[in-house]
Amino acid sequence: MHTSVLFGSQHVSPSRRQFLRWGARAAAGLTLAPALLVPAGCGTPAAVTAAEPVTHILRARRFRGAPDGREREVWGYDGQLPGPVIRAREGETLRVKVINELGTPTTVHWHGMHQPGTWQMDGVADVSQAPIPAGAEFVYEYKATPAGTHWYHAHVGVQYGNGLFGPLVVDDPAPIAAYDREETLLINDWFWQPGEEELARLLKGGSGKMPGMDRMPKKDMKAGPDLGDIPFQSGLINGKGRATPDSKSPLTEVRVEKGETVRLRLINGSSTYALRFQVDGHPLAVIASDGQPMKPVSVDNLVMDVGETYDVLLKADQEGARWIRAVTLAGNPILAVLRYAGAAPAEPEEGAVQWGPRALRPEDMRSRESVTLAAQPREISLTLGGSMMPYRWSINEQFYPDADPIDIQKDEPVRFVIRNPTRMSHPFHLHGHSFYVLGKPGALNRTDPVLKDTVSVPPQSDLVLQWVANNPGRWFWHCHIEWHMATGMARVVQIKPY
Repeated sequence: MHTSVLFGSQHVSPSRRQFLRWGARAAAGLTLAPALLVPAGCGTPAAVTAAEPVTHILRARRFRGAPDGREREVWGYDGQLPGPVIRAREGETLRVKVINELGTPTTVHWHGMHQPGTWQMDGVADVSQAPIPAGAEFVYEYKATPAGTHWYHAHVGVQYGNGLFGPLVVDDPAPIAAYDREETLLINDWFWQPGEEELARLLKGGSGKMPGMDRMPKKDMKAGPDLGDIPFQSGLINGKGRATPDSKSPLTEVRVEKGETVRLRLINGSSTYALRFQVDGHPLAVIASDGQPMKPVSVDNLVMDVGETYDVLLKADQEGARWIRAVTLAGNPILAVLRYAGAAPAEPEEGAVQWGPRALRPEDMRSRESVTLAAQPREISLTLGGSMMPYRWSINEQFYPDADPIDIQKDEPVRFVIRNPTRMSHPFHLHGHSFYVLGKPGALNRTDPVLKDTVSVPPQSDLVLQWVANNPGRWFWHCHIEWHMATGMARVVQIKPY
């Protein structure tokens, strides 16, 4: 028998010690009592009635799997990895019943959904809702907006790296480009131990490296160093990969007909690593990022940081089979195969990677139309920090959940000035909104900046974002590297009135 989770009527902010202890208890499979999280007077969204159909049902549960050829316990939705594609028309009301069979509390966050008027459905534990207890169920109800390529994932501790994620596609009201059909590729790094064990090891000082310590790039990779606190083990494209180079584990295949144009919806659902994406021998036209259309840019490859999504067009004008590559910046490969109709079943030839010369640059990404920005926004400075001993990551020297919320008034124009003195890139995600990426201080693009909801803040660099707080609620702002978020690199953004 499943029970439904209801919101409380007051806010209880968990201490940092409680926050880390909850993560340890979750790793042990213990049930946590739901916190009371909604501030008094905020109200709750209308309950779903029996007359209103549930659009989807997701069962979060554990199962054994070997997606890269090495068996481990997988946490996933509906017994599959990744979870099923959830698809809606823009403006449609989505109702998703989540049944928690994990044996530990969980939530689902709808990454990229703005949740207008339904911030309590955003799915962030201890910010917008109490975690769904083990054995309970919860119905998420919200308007599907904005259109584009998005994804959903657990938002308790470091759960989603265990497999609790899936694609979320909101169809455009009018086509943003001409193409024949589409494919969705959800790409993620994959570790052979549960994320909770990896986090516990980091908290005990088990990584043995300082933040941003470079790993030597392989000689076939002309890119910068890969900065990750946990050594790369393997990765998956649509739930398939190889733990070792000599593995025979099956790979995902994308089949194409010569002459067609295919829209690839790309999602970096990793917990740790930015990935360079390329389809050998095929230029890509980048048409959207984080669901937001942009001026098309023709490239050979692009880097997707953790949490980012991109839409690209591929013209199938070759033949045979080609590698689809998603490679860490140190050269660790995650592979799939592009196979033309009628091609032999053999895999593409091995050999040195030939990276195309045209890589997507931040300055190449621009909105399709000119934008109008507030001339005098409220400026909020955010300085990032971190250490390995003890292992923790901060914003303005505060560690979530022991961190002051960022209070903003409804419709207030805001400019985040982010300073990153660390030697690591940090992919930051803002819930409930999109923001314009203006660029570095002193060289701001105020004319046609790209609109995104997740952005990579480069190491030892600054970045300026501007947005309007037009969506009241309690929203999360955080680094999307799981280990950084879990140890403090996050804030609650409170837009009043709720």
